Amino acid sequence: MKKRAVMLVLGAVLLGGAVLSFPHAAVSADAPVLAKPTFADASALFGKYCVSCHSGPTPRAEVVLKFQDEADVRARASAHYDFFGRVAAELSQNRMPPAYVKNRPTQLERDLLLSWINNDVLPVAANSGRPDPGPFVLHRLNNREYANTVRELLYLPADYNAAADFPADERGDGFDNNSDTLTISPVLIEHYLGAAENAVNKAFRLYGADGRRDMTLPADNPVNAPVANIKGDFANRQGRVRIVIENFLPRAWRRPVTKEEVDQVMKFAALSFTHDGESFDKATALVIRAALMSPEFLFRMERDPTADGSGKVFQLNEYQLASRLSYFLWSTMPDDALFAEAKAGTLRKNLRAQVARMLKDPKSESLTRDFLGQWLEIRSLEQTPNVKPELLAAMKGETEHFFNSIIQQDSSIMDFLNADYTYVNGTLAAHYGIPGITGDAWQRVKLDPRQRGGIFTQASILTLTSKPLGEGRRTSPVVRGKWILENMFGQTIPPPPPNVPALQVDDGKELKGTVRQIFEQHRSNPICAGCHARMDPYGFALENYDGYGMWRLQDNHIDVDASGEINGRKFTTPMEFRQILGSRKDDFRRAFIRKMLGYALGRGIQGFDTPAVNQIAAAVQKDNDRFSSVIMNIVTSYPFDNARGSVMNQPQQAEGARLQKASYTPANR
Repeated sequence: MKKRAVMLVLGAVLLGGAVLSFPHAAVSADAPVLAKPTFADASALFGKYCVSCHSGPTPRAEVVLKFQDEADVRARASAHYDFFGRVAAELSQNRMPPAYVKNRPTQLERDLLLSWINNDVLPVAANSGRPDPGPFVLHRLNNREYANTVRELLYLPADYNAAADFPADERGDGFDNNSDTLTISPVLIEHYLGAAENAVNKAFRLYGADGRRDMTLPADNPVNAPVANIKGDFANRQGRVRIVIENFLPRAWRRPVTKEEVDQVMKFAALSFTHDGESFDKATALVIRAALMSPEFLFRMERDPTADGSGKVFQLNEYQLASRLSYFLWSTMPDDALFAEAKAGTLRKNLRAQVARMLKDPKSESLTRDFLGQWLEIRSLEQTPNVKPELLAAMKGETEHFFNSIIQQDSSIMDFLNADYTYVNGTLAAHYGIPGITGDAWQRVKLDPRQRGGIFTQASILTLTSKPLGEGRRTSPVVRGKWILENMFGQTIPPPPPNVPALQVDDGKELKGTVRQIFEQHRSNPICAGCHARMDPYGFALENYDGYGMWRLQDNHIDVDASGEINGRKFTTPMEFRQILGSRKDDFRRAFIRKMLGYALGRGIQGFDTPAVNQIAAAVQKDNDRFSSVIMNIVTSYPFDNARGSVMNQPQQAEGARLQKASYTPANR
C-alpha cells in the first residue's frame, strides 16, 4: 500500500497529471543535434531549474528531482517505472516548470533533458526485471456483483436486488470494484446474513421472519433439478440434499470443491433436520445460506498454488480465469458455457470465441452501467438539480446507447473523440433542436459537425460538468476542462492550493459579463495560473453549450468566445477544438486502455503495468482501434492471465503453506 500511495502521489504531483507518453517523449522537431548528454549534464539542469522546489525534507508535491549519482537514478527508474516517463511528458509539453516561474529552461535545455531520459533512463526502467502482473488479491464482490450473482445462482427474477439496502461501496481509482476499497465490516456481515436468508426464502417459497412467504416463483426451484426424478423419503433425505449441494457449491464458489468441503456445509442440513422437522427445502435452504456466507462465495479467491511466500508469478487456473472474465464483462458469475470450458481445460484455447459470445450477450450491458457509468461519472447524473427527470434520463440514455453501439457494432474507440453521430429520443431531439423525431424510441442521427461531435458534446457530460447549476444554466469551464483532461486523457489535476479561495459565483445575483470573463480573473493569480492554463482552454472551448448542454451563441447577451490555444495549436470554434482533440489519438488510446485494464483487474494501474499497457495500445492501434481489440488484448494480457504471489519471511511462509493446505487443495478439473 505504501508503494502504491507513493506512486499515486508521484502521478498527482509532478506533474499535475501528464498523460504518459513514454517509452519516448517527443523532442522538438527542429532541435539541433546534441552530444550525448550525461548524468552530470542532467543533474546540473535539474539543479538549475527544479531542485529549489523538488528537494529537501518537504519537496513540492513530495517529488524529489535531486539525485545522488547514476545509481540513484537507476534505482528510482527500476522501482517506479512511470516516474521518469511523467517527467519527460511534463518537459516535452512545456508544463514544468510552471508558466509563472521566470527561471525556465530553453528549448535546447529541454531537449537535452529529454534525450537523457529517453536514451539513458527509460531503457533501464523497461528492462528492470521480469514482467510483473501485480499481486493476487482477495476481491470482495461489490454490491452489484453480489446482487447479480445471487440472482443467477438462485434463479430469481431479473429485478430482484439482494443488495438493495447494503451500505454503498467505496470507489478506488474511479471504480467501485477496486479491491483496495472493498473492505468488509460487521454491518456488512449483518446485511449478508439478512440478504442470504431473504433470497433463499424467496427462491424456495419459505416463510420469512415476518411470517409471510413469496408465492410468485414456481414451486420447484431449478436448484433442485438434480433430484427432480429421485423420490424423497426419510431414508434418503440427506442424500438428496447432498446431491443438490454437490451441484450447487461449485457454481456458488466458482471452482471445483472437495468432498471435505461438501461435508462441512452438509452439517447444516443435519442441523435443520434435527431442529426444524423433515423439510427437504428447509434443509437445502439452510445449507445454501451457509454457502452464501462463506468467504469462498463473498470473495473472488485467486490462490497462489505454491503459497511458499517467495512472490513467484503464477498463471491463473481456468476457473480463476473464467471468474475474471465473467466479472469483467458481465459483473456476475460464469455461466454454464464458461464452467464447461474451464472443466475441460479449453477456455484459454477458445478465449476469442468466448469473448465474442459474451459481448453479444445482454449481460454485457454491465460494461455500460458499471464501466462507462463510472468512467464518465454519469451514474450520478439523476442527482442534478433544476433539470426535469425525463430530460436527465434522456441525456443519460444518449451516452449509454452511444457506448452500447460501439460495443455491439465493434466500432473504433476513437468515436468517443470525433463521432459524427449520436442517439436521441423525442425528448433529447427537442433539446438539441433536431426536427422530426418524437416519442421514446431511440434513433441514430447524424450530427451537424459545426455544433456537436464526440462524447464531450453530449448533454449528459455538459450538464454533469456544470454542477451545481443555478436557474441561469451557468457553466463551469474549469470543471469541464478538468473532466476532459482526467477522464479522456488520463491526466491528474492536483487540487487547488489551500490558501487560495474558491471563485465565488452567486446564482442569486445577476452575472456581470460572461462566465469566461469571470473565470479568467482566477488565472491572474500566479499560484493558480499553471493548472488553469492547462484546464481552462478545454472548458472555454465548450462555452457554446449552456449548463444543460443546449447550443447557444450568446452568454448573458454577449457573443460567446470559444477560442483558445492547446499545446501551441489555436482554435476559434468547437469544431476546430474537436479536431485538436481528435489528433490526440495516442493519448486517448492509452488513457482508455488504462481505465479499462484497471476495471478488468479490479485494482489501480501502477508503474509495473506500463509494459502491458504499451503492448495492448500497440496491438489495438494495429486493429484500427476496434473495441473488441481492446477487450481481447486485455483478457490475453500478462496481468490479466497471471498474478504475483505474496512475499513472506520463513516463519510466515511455513504458516501460510500450512493454512493453504488445510483450507483448500487447488483443482483444475
